[in-house]
Amino acid sequence: MRNPILLLGVGGLGSRLAPRIANELGCACSIVTDDEKFETGGYPTVLINTESWVNPSGRKLRFYAQASLDKIRSLVAGFNTVLIIGNLAGKAGIALCPIICNNIKNQRIFTSHQVGEGSYSSTDSLPPQSIPTSHIDVISFVIMPFKFEKNRIFDAGICLRRLRESSDAVVVIDNDALLDNNPDLTISQCYDLANQAIFDTISSLYQTEFHGDLNLLGVGRPDRESVSASALDSLAMLLDSADADSVKRTLVYVMGGDRVSVGAMNGLINTVQTIFKKDNLSDVNLMISNSGHINVHLLASVISRTKFDSYDPLSEIIPSKNILDWEELDCSPEFSLDIRSVE
Repeated sequence: MRNPILLLGVGGLGSRLAPRIANELGCACSIVTDDEKFETGGYPTVLINTESWVNPSGRKLRFYAQASLDKIRSLVAGFNTVLIIGNLAGKAGIALCPIICNNIKNQRIFTSHQVGEGSYSSTDSLPPQSIPTSHIDVISFVIMPFKFEKNRIFDAGICLRRLRESSDAVVVIDNDALLDNNPDLTISQCYDLANQAIFDTISSLYQTEFHGDLNLLGVGRPDRESVSASALDSLAMLLDSADADSVKRTLVYVMGGDRVSVGAMNGLINTVQTIFKKDNLSDVNLMISNSGHINVHLLASVISRTKFDSYDPLSEIIPSKNILDWEELDCSPEFSLDIRSVE
């Protein structure tokens, strides 16, 4: 990551989690939300105005967000790295995350073009002095829905594919895999674990690096009796979403590792290396945090298909080269038609 860094919270999850992480890291924070009752806390905020709609659909929300793209561009101007936090199990995350990432991508393409030619277009919203000298690195942190959320599975899969196209790296927590491997947890507890894992991972990014493209984050439970048991939670979660052979690199986050014995730590690393070893493509880094809990998260870079590809059934049947697609996701614009009543 390159300074200056911006944490951009999108929707309900992002607006709650981004300020908390920003305070921990001492970096800037901005919010994009459709919640009129959201308290900004002094952070720069873009409110998506849905006009007279009380509970607009995701596509309607995406349509209204088009009017705020210039404001969103102004939020990220001057930053070298933008960390986006969103929930693809929620309407706001599904509606807003893809167009925000695409907006930033288009901005950095424009920036590179203008800087290279030494010119500036007056049609762009940013003044010349606001154009950075290098592109913006975008890392997206998102949560995928439970499988019983049938009405969100398809849209979440499409949005994740869009995010992968527009982001330099995507980190995914799969709520479905978390619940599958921890059936005793409540929905609220699943949310808490996922949020804490995102917090732990971003808080540790200054001490490590991870590969681009798609990264799956396995979440360990802090209430396990040993670090090995917590690691098994993370492993089971990863293997629920992707095959071990598809993992090219793994980062091991041991939170509260200063209270774990050297023997247990060595056994954990050896086990992970054995599971994911493949032609020396896999690497394991150890992160130690002095947090109040002891648990293990695994961040795995995946080089092939995952379960999320099946969220769009047509992608399993029709080759990608034969798919007719648009750069922007579907919206629901409003049309005012003067239709006379003819009797």
